[in-house]
Amino acid sequence: MRFPASVLSCLMLAGIWSGSATAAETPVVVAAENTWGDLAAQVAEPDMHVTSILNAPTIDPHLYEPTPADARLVAQASLVVANGAGYDAWLDRLVQARRGPPVPVVKADGWTGWHEGDNAHLAYNLPAVAAFVSRFIAACQATDPQHAGAYEARGKTVMAAIQTVLAAMTTLRTQVQGQPVAATEPVFTPLADSLGLVMKEQAFQVAVMNDVEPPASSVAQFDADIRQHAVRFVAYNAQADRPSVQRLIAQAHAVGVPVLPVREIMPPDTHWQDWMHGILTQVAQVLGQPTP
Repeated sequence: MRFPASVLSCLMLAGIWSGSATAAETPVVVAAENTWGDLAAQVAEPDMHVTSILNAPTIDPHLYEPTPADARLVAQASLVVANGAGYDAWLDRLVQARRGPPVPVVKADGWTGWHEGDNAHLAYNLPAVAAFVSRFIAACQATDPQHAGAYEARGKTVMAAIQTVLAAMTTLRTQVQGQPVAATEPVFTPLADSLGLVMKEQAFQVAVMNDVEPPASSVAQFDADIRQHAVRFVAYNAQADRPSVQRLIAQAHAVGVPVLPVREIMPPDTHWQDWMHGILTQVAQVLGQPTP
């Protein structure tokens, strides 16, 4: 396992690498991304303190390089939560570098419906989110049995919020299923699949997700579908910007194809359920349907 020298030196100076850090009086939950950190906080706080490493919606989690401060957070955590699915593998390295007892880690890819190679953007996958919350409740109760009842009660509130999002999605599906759409990266795809939308431009999306320029043929096909209005909207991942994406977004604006901005990191000062409701509302609006 290799870490940047700056991370290793800071770990040693702080005494974290040797395991000498002491646990805080209030258990600390460290989340890789604020999407999972928000769900964790709704269950755990105020009996645990939750902090998220990635909070800015301009950061690409796939490409993130952890800092010494991130290493210190993980070294002192009582619980760690993450997306998993290879999406935030940098957090796995920080967890493995800890000394002392293993820290419990709750990952969204622990959902039984996810398999290796499936779409890794699990914050847009409602069954995966519900399964994550259920497992996180149990992890909180095991870590802090004294407040088990409080975790259960707050967890039920979060699960009810997820069901509300699911109900809105189900209603919207009856109105929009079968309509063709496109995206610049498969961030939105799990939600599009749940809505019954037909997602096009798959080769382009996979290339951008893997941080390579898409093949010329896929760019040409995407451009043609926009010009011919063969897609009802383009979901645009603003965190994965590149010239080929910029040109297609400009083309969509020019010919009047709606552009739906989506992100991998939640906007600050919001909750996951409100974020999802907002996206569903945007989808309904661009497809000319009532707000679900």
